Amino acid sequence: MRLLSIQKQGVIYVIGVLSLFMTFGCTQTREKPNLVGQDMRLTLLHTSDIHSRILPYTVTPNRFERQDGLVIENKPFGGIARMATVVEDERRRSTRSLWLDSGDIFQGAPIFNLFHGEAEVRALSRAGLDVSVLGNHEFDAGSRNLFNQLDNWSSYMPIAANYLFDKPRNPDERTLNDIVEPFVVYDLEGVSVGVIGMGNYSSMTGIFEGGNSLGIRPINSTDVIRRYVGLLRPVVDVVVVVSHLGLDEDEGLSSDELETDILNPFPLQGVDLILGGHLHVVLDPPKVIPNDDQGHQTVVVHSGAFAKYVGRLDIVVRIGEDNNDPKKRSRITAFTYENLPIDSRIPEHPDLVELLRPYTLRLNDTINLDGVFAYINTEDGIDRSHDSGGDSQLGNLVARTMQTRAGVEAEFALTNSLGIRTDFDPGILTREQMFNVFPFENDIVIMYLSGTEVQAMLDFVSQRSSGRGCRTQAQVSGIWFDMVCDSEACPKVCDSENRCEAPRACAKNIALGENCRNGNPNGSIDFATCNALEHNSVYRVAVNDYIAQGGSGFDVLERNTFKQYTNITIRDAFVQFLRTQKTCPESICVNMDSTGEASDTEDGGNTCVSVQSLYGTIACIDNTLEPHDGRIRAIFE
Repeated sequence: MRLLSIQKQGVIYVIGVLSLFMTFGCTQTREKPNLVGQDMRLTLLHTSDIHSRILPYTVTPNRFERQDGLVIENKPFGGIARMATVVEDERRRSTRSLWLDSGDIFQGAPIFNLFHGEAEVRALSRAGLDVSVLGNHEFDAGSRNLFNQLDNWSSYMPIAANYLFDKPRNPDERTLNDIVEPFVVYDLEGVSVGVIGMGNYSSMTGIFEGGNSLGIRPINSTDVIRRYVGLLRPVVDVVVVVSHLGLDEDEGLSSDELETDILNPFPLQGVDLILGGHLHVVLDPPKVIPNDDQGHQTVVVHSGAFAKYVGRLDIVVRIGEDNNDPKKRSRITAFTYENLPIDSRIPEHPDLVELLRPYTLRLNDTINLDGVFAYINTEDGIDRSHDSGGDSQLGNLVARTMQTRAGVEAEFALTNSLGIRTDFDPGILTREQMFNVFPFENDIVIMYLSGTEVQAMLDFVSQRSSGRGCRTQAQVSGIWFDMVCDSEACPKVCDSENRCEAPRACAKNIALGENCRNGNPNGSIDFATCNALEHNSVYRVAVNDYIAQGGSGFDVLERNTFKQYTNITIRDAFVQFLRTQKTCPESICVNMDSTGEASDTEDGGNTCVSVQSLYGTIACIDNTLEPHDGRIRAIFE
């Protein structure tokens, strides 16, 4: 194994082909100042799940986002030019700082669909990003695309310690293996910081198979943490894990869920910080977890998604005399955290505006983002989730779109909830908002599933949902069931060696048809009007191509060999579905201010102009179209 240390602008990049089970040392190329016993302040700026939101956009903040300072009056939100201004301002206040990103830079806005990540990588590099872990959506256009974008444009360090990359057939060909590192070490004015990357694989189940199209294989997270913490802890003052595993996995690696074993040390023993992503949540304040018997703690930070925030974590590190000794090593003694909203109050950085100008011009020429398809005629919009944890109106609409599309005509449809990325806000529904809700180029796939496969698929949905607060991770039409999230009565599941276990979640009372609860979302299935699922029957089912290939853990669909790819995107099918709905009457109008712009206020200075005169004959969607009706009823037994 070859190991080189290259000093560059205060950064010690540790380069080489690293064998996970080899023991080696790390050398620094300059002598550190003696800071032992001193309290040193560091600023860590954190972003995650930017999802191509490098241009400002409008969305209605939810209750939790409003609590963290994101208010509709300050729209539009996001945009890398604003983030760059915040990062520059915050770094000006600190002599020791890093900007670390927890992955999923790609996918989620039309600019990715057009440029495949080039604009995102260039913009974040220009804005000064230091490190980003690989998220699952970085691979959406393939490994070769990711390599090309990073190799051509990135000045930040891509990291992932828990991926092994396949060797290319051509030994002279450069691949991700040549540019992605497991970790990087920074020297910040005498304070050394080791940053370990943990990529996602819960949403990339195909990578567990050898020879997969992405050319990567996952390594057990616990083994990776132990190995690289063991490597870095003796030579750095702060160990940071930048993670795209998800909050559950971040916390699951912690010591409070494991038994103490001198031969099996805590996976997070020696980890000072976890900066996490993937589930788009905010931890404010951060979570603090004890990780050993010496009083050390792990601080867990999640700073939200879609470029809505930049998290600022200020830590005080007391420099120890021996980082190889848990009793004498450096430790975090205090921290403060603030999640900074990215909104219209922040001026755009001129360098980034200039960089993005060619991309925005071509984007506007290629895709008419202002094109209007429908008017959402509800006070609160149409939500992708329901308070009950069961089916939602937007989820029902999407599934119905898939089921009834000409050429599909399935008996029922199922799609993953996370494929629907946001709500429909009240007012006009534009092409840009359609990309916001359906950013992925997911096609409809027709499959023929046995009743046994349908049962297994819905059991999996129930089990996955039970781990996420009993909030359904799928949306359906044409099929109804009780999603039982906690029950001792679920049937046992046995493997090929007849080892059985009883899961705590499963699907019960499954029926096909319409209005199977007779208009009562909380009622029982009426099997007199709907047909019970028969395990020996075969059903024509519409799903999206992502889960058809096993995405999000839908292994039962991946194993089924009959798949008819329609090449019809869900987004296009939804637009076609809208065109068949009732149109807006003359009585539906929009408040316009004196400048001719739509206004959210209803003061006397506004004029109400009909939707029809403004946008022509378009559909009006209200809360009666595919409402929450209990086709998925979340229950506990």
